[in-house]
Order: sequence, then C-alpha cells, then structure tokens
Amino acid sequence: MFILKGRVLTSFFVATIIIVGLAYYIYVQSRMPAETLEVFIEINGADRCQKIEGFGGSGAYYEWLLKNLREPYRTEVADLLFSGLGINIYRLRAWTKIESVNDDDDPDDFNWETFNFTTDQDQVWNAIEAEKRGVTKFMASVWSPPAWMKNNTKETNDGYLLPEMYEEFAEWIAAYIIGYRKYHGINIGWISIQNEPDYTATWETCIYTPEQMRDLVKAVGRKFVTEGITTKIIVPETSGVYSAINYIEAIMSDPEAARFVDVFAAHLYDVQFFNPDQGVIWLKMLSELCAKYNRPLWMTEYSYLDFPEAGTYNEALYTAQHIHNALVYGNASVYLVWELFWYRETGLISISGEGDSYKITPKYYAVKQFFRFISPGSIRVDASSNRPQILVSAYINEESGDVTLVMINRGSKDADVKIFLRNLTASSFKQYRTSKTEKCEHIGDIAVKDNSLEVLLPSDSITTLTTS
Repeated sequence: MFILKGRVLTSFFVATIIIVGLAYYIYVQSRMPAETLEVFIEINGADRCQKIEGFGGSGAYYEWLLKNLREPYRTEVADLLFSGLGINIYRLRAWTKIESVNDDDDPDDFNWETFNFTTDQDQVWNAIEAEKRGVTKFMASVWSPPAWMKNNTKETNDGYLLPEMYEEFAEWIAAYIIGYRKYHGINIGWISIQNEPDYTATWETCIYTPEQMRDLVKAVGRKFVTEGITTKIIVPETSGVYSAINYIEAIMSDPEAARFVDVFAAHLYDVQFFNPDQGVIWLKMLSELCAKYNRPLWMTEYSYLDFPEAGTYNEALYTAQHIHNALVYGNASVYLVWELFWYRETGLISISGEGDSYKITPKYYAVKQFFRFISPGSIRVDASSNRPQILVSAYINEESGDVTLVMINRGSKDADVKIFLRNLTASSFKQYRTSKTEKCEHIGDIAVKDNSLEVLLPSDSITTLTTS
C-alpha cells in the first residue's frame, strides 16, 4: 500500500507541475506578439508582360437603380463608382429596342425614321454620368439580337440567330453604334457580338456554335468596313475560360474573320468562386492562345452569385484573388466586374429598390486596391514571392514612371515581407490596405533603401504600394 500511495503522490506532483507549466506557457504566449511569416518578394522591372488597358464594370440590368436614387445619395454613389473607384471602362448592353421591327428589309440601307433611340434612358444616363467623371471607354455586349431575327422570335430562352438574318444583325449593330454617337454622344469603342454564346439561360440569350460565330464576325466586319465604323470587335465572351478556346480557334482559323477580330474576351464562371486556382491552367492556355494570335485578353464579367457569402469580407478577398489570377496567369489587359451596383449585396454598392439608401460592400474596397492604383497604360512586370499564400503583382507606368505593387496575404498568419526591386527605381511607396477592419486606407509611407523595403502584410489582407 505504501508503495502504491507513493506512486499516486508522485503522479499527482508531476501532473501538477505539468499543469502549472502549461498555464505559464499559455500566459507567456498571450503576452508575446503574433507570430509572423518571413517572406521575400522580388520585382523585376526588366521582365515585362502585358499592357493594362483598364478596369471597370457594368450596371447590368439595374441601371435604373442609380438613376432613381434620391439626392444626395445619387451623386455620392456616382462619385464613388465612376471617380473614386478608378475605373475607365463602362460596359453597356447593346439595345435591341432601337429596332424592335425590321426597318425596311434591306440590310444595306438604314431607314433612320424607323429607329428609336429614346427607349434606353436609364443606361444612357449612367454612361453620361460615368463620362463626366472620367470614364473614357465604352464597350457594349449583345445579350440577344432583336426577337424578329431569331428562330424562337423571343429575346429570352435561348434560340439562335437565323442564318438569313446575319446581314440584318450587322445593320442593327452598325445602327446602334452610329445612333449612340449621334443622339447620345456616346462612342462605343468595342462591341462584343454575343454575351455568353455557350450558355443556356432564361434571360436574354442567343446560342452560337464556334462556326456560326465565325460567320457572324465576317458579316459584322464587312458592314463596319462599308460604313467606316472603327469600333473594335470582341469575341467570344463565353461564360467560361475553357470554352473560349474552341471559339477562338474556329474564328481565327478563317483569315477573313480573323482580320476583323481585335480582342478576345471571356468570363470566369467555369471557375469555382471559392477555389480561384482551379482556373489557373485554363487561364494559362487562354494566355498562350492570345500570344499565338497577338490579341489582348479582356475578362469582362465575373461575380459571386449566391447569397450566403454575398456582401461579406470573405467574398471580397476571393474577388481580389480572381482579379490577381486573371492579370497574372491570364495576362488579361482588362478586368471588368459584373455588378458595379446592384439591388443585393453582390454588387460593389448595393442600392435599395426604393431609392432611399445604399450600402458599400467590402468588395468595393478589395476591387479598389487594383482599379484605383494600376493606371491604364501600365505594363505588368514579373513579381514573385517565396510563399504560395502571398500573391503579388507589379506594374510600371512608362510615361509617369509610377510603380504599383498589389499583394494579397491569403495565409492565416501575418507576414513580414522584404521586397527587392530589380531593374527599377523608387525612393518611397504610399501604402494602402484593405482588411476586415480597414477599407482601402492609407496607412503610411515606406522608404526604399538599397533597392529594398519592408512591409507587414496582415493575414487575409490586400495591400497596395504605389509611388503615385
């Protein structure tokens, strides 16, 4: 019995020491600063990639929300979107109601008296307000041809453009571009001849095979030449990155069609929103195709379309990663968000249907970390980090000499980052950050010493450094 009691007492004593020691360890750890991750980033200004043409988005189907918002909210939101965000591209819908019925059955003649350019006042108002605030480029996408051109005689629920209507379609597009410039002062610089030609939907849609789109490109291109229209043609603007490849190959393998194509475009809906790296291999394939045919890539639409995470910081952080991947792996020269504003919180700004309030979502600030500070005309240069959870891209504006870095820390730990600058010069950087508690805030300047600088990247944050 004595020996047993001794063992029990000894075990109790040891256990007590362990518990006290563990408590002390926890106390000490709680008093220590959060663990950080050491990261090295290298920027090489001599290794140059694509030229950035700009950033932007659309009002989509809800242009009326902004136009009908009460003052002073309307001006505040217009300023936030078209000035404060830093966009230079606004995406429109090609308006079918200008030719609700065939003007004269002759695609070689515009019967201007039958065209109606007064039915699209909400979208026109938005475009004019955007231009007042510095937006310089307008692209338009066709969601559907006018109903009378389609086999199902409806703009909605799929259907296809009748082969005998290709020239009529070209006339309608030409009239839209000419009329918007003449009657509204809006210059449509780029036209996508079909939004998501590969996607079946209940809203305004039209389905094309790659070969049908190839033939339509030729009809539209010929009409533009005849009318002296310089608007650039965008194809295929598919719903997904991967599906764009077959369309591009079919169109560009025809010398005449290829001659009329200026820009390749796609959406990212075949990439799971909360798994951005799923699409990296497809973005690389599409980038190689762009290089093969010497055409820029525009990412013209993407959004998280479900409710549970809409309007959350988590949605914002993943949106930033999708932009990063499109720019870095897809070599995209343009990135457009789907909803600049919307009635629900999937937009950058949510506007109430009653027109009496609005809400800025976290996604606005995440997107701003790119859009506001990467100036059009900048060249993306090589940037790399030694940690996969630290994403970095870098840009140089050759005219101004400004340098911009955008870094995303997707890790669960803060990161102490040492940045080495190669083949570029800068004396200091302004630092802006978006996190769960910060909204694209200026948090101070960082000096460059011996072509290097140090910065702290909090976990789950987006940081932009810029010399401008």
